[in-house]
Amino acid sequence: MLKIMFAVADNDGDGALSFEEVTAIHKRIFDRVDANKDGKVTPEEVQGFMRD
Repeated sequence: MLKIMFAVADNDGDGALSFEEVTAIHKRIFDRVDANKDGKVTPEEVQGFMRD
């Protein structure tokens, strides 16, 4: 599973994650968790995300 997640985050396919690639994947996750799109993540939003 970790290899798959790494491969998805490694956008340029160089076998390593750059700061930009790590930041981009974190932003994608944050945006998915931030259900009301207010730029903040609450414990309730995290719980909702984990349930889905």
